Amino acid sequence: MKIGHVVQKYGIPVNRLYFYINNGLLVPPRRNNQYIFDEHTIEELEWIIELKEMQFPLKTIHRLLSLRRISNYCSEEDQIELRNIYLEHSKSLLQKEKDFCSARQKVLQQLSVREKRTERVSQTGVPVDMLNLLCCPGCGGELVLENVTMNQKYIFQAVLHCSCGYSAMIQDGILQTPYKNQSLYDKPDINRELYRDLPSMTLSLFERSYRWLEEQIRRIPHGNVWLECYVNAWFFFHNHLELLNKEDSLIVLDKFPETISAYKAVIERQGTPCNILYISDASGTPPLRHNIIDCNMDFFASNEHNFYADNFFLSQLCPYLKKNCQAYGVYFFFQNGTRSMKKLQHDYPETFEENFNIRWFLQNLEKYFQLCDTDDCGFSLDSGENLGLGFHWPGEELHLQPYAAKLRAKEKNLI
Repeated sequence: MKIGHVVQKYGIPVNRLYFYINNGLLVPPRRNNQYIFDEHTIEELEWIIELKEMQFPLKTIHRLLSLRRISNYCSEEDQIELRNIYLEHSKSLLQKEKDFCSARQKVLQQLSVREKRTERVSQTGVPVDMLNLLCCPGCGGELVLENVTMNQKYIFQAVLHCSCGYSAMIQDGILQTPYKNQSLYDKPDINRELYRDLPSMTLSLFERSYRWLEEQIRRIPHGNVWLECYVNAWFFFHNHLELLNKEDSLIVLDKFPETISAYKAVIERQGTPCNILYISDASGTPPLRHNIIDCNMDFFASNEHNFYADNFFLSQLCPYLKKNCQAYGVYFFFQNGTRSMKKLQHDYPETFEENFNIRWFLQNLEKYFQLCDTDDCGFSLDSGENLGLGFHWPGEELHLQPYAAKLRAKEKNLI
């Protein structure tokens, strides 16, 4: 029987048969430079299949084949060795069975815990304690609330207006301004298509940058007001809320209320460790007071901003930042990424030509912030076919560079 017939009859991949041959588990005769599976070889193959069904490792299978080839288990020593091999394997299978049962029990326990977490949904809204951070973005005046639905801690529904004519609303616990997305090339990513199909190597870079940021954040005391924008692209604190506690506050800002609502629901199921103010606004001037932000998180936000605008994103935030505000983030950049940028500009015609340019980013960062620490987490040569980084041309280097910076005091004097 030729090797092709063996593949068809036993359903074994041809590369596996060659592996058996090359490693001496099968020793078929050769005729005209072709392997022939004679009756003896077929018998050994069927025995290998049977031993594999009994979960014997290949090394042990090879030993059993060798014993049979040498003496066909005629000697007493071979009989003893054969018996010991089977007994040891039986013990091994019994231990595996116990391990599998234990693992299955742990899986069921964790599943039960997660389902209970999902059941315990505590609805949140605009925290009453964070109302003092709000003001009219036009004149800076007080915002008056009407038609309010609330409890002692949160406001769930309300209309906000200023004497100058500005108005906004709180709907389902999200502060929504009248300013909506105007770009034809952006849309809310409710199902998180950005994250799907990212290659393992790219995700490893993300994880490396996460670890770097976590180490930086753990060095600072609690009691800060944090800001994170453009969460429709990436949302760092979504998976890192354990870095914050009840002394902290977090403002989540994005132009898509649909995305914010989806994240809000997820965070409510997980449990909220601190006050979180969700704001939907596409104007660039949200209804926040000046000089209130202690720390800003910029995970891809600067890049995302330059998909649709040609100015430096962090400069836009400066009025809202306190003196000595700390800025943390990860900037994505290409090293010789000509084809990637060409594809990016084709897919997103509004993209700023300096986007993904680390030199341009650092030059502008230094105008407003003092760079305290930075790193290069490495690069990916292929980010896969996905919504988030599908413009990355395979073979070109996409780097992730985390940074920590401090707002320059002189910049506060210019605002």
